Amino acid sequence: MADKKDNKPRSLTKKDQIVQAAFNLFKENGFYATGVDLIMRTANISKRTLYKYFPTKNDLIVAVLKNYHMSYQKSLSLILERNDISGKDKILAIFEDAKGWFDNPAFYGCLAVNAMGEFSGKAQDIEDSCKHFKQWELEVLRTLAKDAQAIQPDDLAFKLFLLLEGMSSAAQVLKRPCPIDITKMVDELIESHLNKKTL
Repeated sequence: MADKKDNKPRSLTKKDQIVQAAFNLFKENGFYATGVDLIMRTANISKRTLYKYFPTKNDLIVAVLKNYHMSYQKSLSLILERNDISGKDKILAIFEDAKGWFDNPAFYGCLAVNAMGEFSGKAQDIEDSCKHFKQWELEVLRTLAKDAQAIQPDDLAFKLFLLLEGMSSAAQVLKRPCPIDITKMVDELIESHLNKKTL
C-alpha cells in the first residue's frame, strides 16, 4: 500500500528549477541572448549551484533540449498509447493537438529547430540533441503510417513530418491561426497512400 505522503506533489529539485527557468528564457529570448546571470536570478540559485549541475552553458542547453523532448514524448503518449483508435486516427489527433499549440500567440517555435538555427556547425552536442529529437518525431510518424497500412509508409511519414514542421514555422513567423483545414489536408494525404483494394 502506498504511503500517504507519496500522493503529495513533489517540489522541484534545484537541477529541475534551473532547467525549467532556462527553458522558459531560451524559449522566449533565444539561446545566445539569454545569459547565465539571468538564468541564475530566474531560478533563484547561486553561480556555484548552477555550475555544480551544469559546468557549461552548452551542458545546460543540452539538458533543456532533452527535457523538452521528454515532455513532448509524454504529451504524445496520451495519443500513442490509446487502443481504441487506429493509426490513421492517431496521426490526425497529433495534428489536432499541434494546431492547439500553433494557434497560441505565445508560441515561439520548436525549441530544437531554434537551437539548430543558433548552433549549427558550432556545438556538436547541441546539434546531436536536435537531430535526435527530430529523428524520433519522424520515427513516430513512420510507425503510425505503417499502422495505418500505408502503401509507402516512409514516404507518407516524411510528408507528414514536413507538413508538421511547416505548420510550426508558419505559426512562429505569422503569429496567427492557420487559415486552412489542416486536419482535412492530412486526412486526404493519408487516404492517398492507402491501398483501397485491401480495405
